Amino acid sequence: MRRRWFLTAAVMLGAAASAVAEQAPRVVMISVDGLMPAYYLEADALGLKVPHLRRLMREGAYARVTGVLPTVTYPSHTTLITGVPPRLHGIGANTYFDPEERSGGAWRWYAAEVQVPTLVSGARARGIKTGSVSWPVSVGAFADWSVPEFWRPGSEHRSDLRLLELLASPGVLQEAAADRGRSFGWPLTDDDRTDMAVHILKRHRPQLLLLHILDLDDKEHDFGPMTPEAKQAVEDSDGHIGQVLAALDETGLREQTLVAIVSDHGFLPCTQNVRPNALLREAGLLAVNEKGKIVKWQAVFHSSGGSAALHLAENAAADTVDRVRALIEKKAADPQNGLREILDAAAVRDLGGIDVPLLLSAREGFTLSNTATGEWLAPGTSKGTHGHVPNRPELQASLILSGPGVASRGDLGVVRMTSIAPTVARILGVELSREADRPLP
Repeated sequence: MRRRWFLTAAVMLGAAASAVAEQAPRVVMISVDGLMPAYYLEADALGLKVPHLRRLMREGAYARVTGVLPTVTYPSHTTLITGVPPRLHGIGANTYFDPEERSGGAWRWYAAEVQVPTLVSGARARGIKTGSVSWPVSVGAFADWSVPEFWRPGSEHRSDLRLLELLASPGVLQEAAADRGRSFGWPLTDDDRTDMAVHILKRHRPQLLLLHILDLDDKEHDFGPMTPEAKQAVEDSDGHIGQVLAALDETGLREQTLVAIVSDHGFLPCTQNVRPNALLREAGLLAVNEKGKIVKWQAVFHSSGGSAALHLAENAAADTVDRVRALIEKKAADPQNGLREILDAAAVRDLGGIDVPLLLSAREGFTLSNTATGEWLAPGTSKGTHGHVPNRPELQASLILSGPGVASRGDLGVVRMTSIAPTVARILGVELSREADRPLP
């Protein structure tokens, strides 16, 4: 009898805990990579059909977002879940600084490299269940139900799906495939990512769910921002958001869920590449082999698209930065050479960038390259870019909030990207680092 009483009590306590968890505040954060505020603020003028974005704006609040330096995907997404700039969280670029190209083009995939608490780690520390699909910098023990963003550069072979299955939470890909009635292909599509997120939401009901969809960014790189292809991708992304909203309605969780639509950066068109490392090669500050790969260097620039950060070798001469600055300033004197700004170490630090002695930011129409061969200018390899200093309206990211506490707040103006994670943390009741920004009011 006593054993039966304990079992009954345990079942009742479990049911009560489950009921409390169902009523707890929830957050679904969907990042639409490359979503510029103009796509939803000027939807009519652009001829865009985005009913779900419009609904969320009408029911909640929206803003334009000043991003971080550089305005690229991995540093920005890490700021979105930490509330601090790259200088503090440690993810200062999409890729590793790798002038000799030893990494094979590896990106900063690993969650353990983030140097401060995140929304996910803070939630898990409090026993709050979390889910994540294709969120950047998430390989490792990231979320309770996690499908990390990871690929092998240069490979589109289906065997890579097996690698992702091993990196993801056990069984989550197989369960999601069974739920939707077909297996996943490779590379993943935004349809695949959305189906995975819907599966996690409906099957496991995490209190925090992160989803990153990225077809829009691809189209803006390939065709340019505001092109018909980019606008179609915006409409497709709106459809994916609609699928997640429908899942929230189906589960009955919509009323207690804050939906946050975010993005990482805006976009600028580009037609030409700038090759500052070619200038350093001509000055004898680096050398390349017969294949054009850097084999030794005293100074080298690491590109993040619209910006490039200078790195020095440990044994570089004391006057190396001055030499590089003199070379660059001579080029920057002519606007046709594509440089808009040259930032020193203090200016980079003020903008939250990682510690480097010099940083270049490109003009509209130009992107900065790692290539150390050829001339200063070369034809562009993409039609859209980002990564510039985040002080330009075209580089602003997006924010739309809908749910508890933000009913019909309307236009919030321009907000800082660093304020988004603290706002979500306050709703969930989790802690971030002491250096995190203040939450939105």
